Amino acid sequence: MALRRPPTRIELKADDVEDYDRIMKERRLQAEQQAMKASQLKSHATPSADISLGMDSFAPSSKKPSASERIGYRQQR
Repeated sequence: MALRRPPTRIELKADDVEDYDRIMKERRLQAEQQAMKASQLKSHATPSADISLGMDSFAPSSKKPSASERIGYRQQR
């Protein structure tokens, strides 16, 4: 037997909307600042550093594990 109850009602107030807008604006500014810092660091990098960074992405240690490896499943043979 299931108990029936009315759905929970969540009311949104004007203060909540203002807080949300303020927080989202702060996050956008932080993201833009991080992007600017990253682009500045990239522009100061030497060409040899770019090449070495590119080669590290092909290292065997960066290989993504398969789904069965991630969850620890081993097939029985």
